[in-house]
Amino acid sequence: MKVVINILCWILAVFCIYFPFSYFHKDMDKKEVKISHILVETQEKALDLQKEIKEGKSFEELAEKHSLCPSKAQKGDIGYNMRGRLLPEFETAASKLDNKEVSEPVKTEEGWHLIKIYDVKYFSDKENFIQKKF
Repeated sequence: MKVVINILCWILAVFCIYFPFSYFHKDMDKKEVKISHILVETQEKALDLQKEIKEGKSFEELAEKHSLCPSKAQKGDIGYNMRGRLLPEFETAASKLDNKEVSEPVKTEEGWHLIKIYDVKYFSDKENFIQKKF
């Protein structure tokens, strides 16, 4: 009986230490990311545009000229987005980018994308995150 009580005490102690830490820190990664993209039909076209961007051409001008997405009117800007709101392949690629970095071509059901991150907003408190999410 004493052994069982000791085990339960250890479990409770671990829970009391771990739960507050995990509860508050899990929301620290809640963020919105401002994204622009260029959507094209083929990988070759995406690679050509990526090459032009690396040579110094403006991502925004290329998006306005070549993108098949209606966001081309906003130079590819699709605004701030949170995890779970975009296609999984798109989100995975975007999550690996640093600010102002352009992705490699990304294949989704809609076509091929070049993705650029413009800004990241972190939510430090749960209430602001919940209000923004819903």
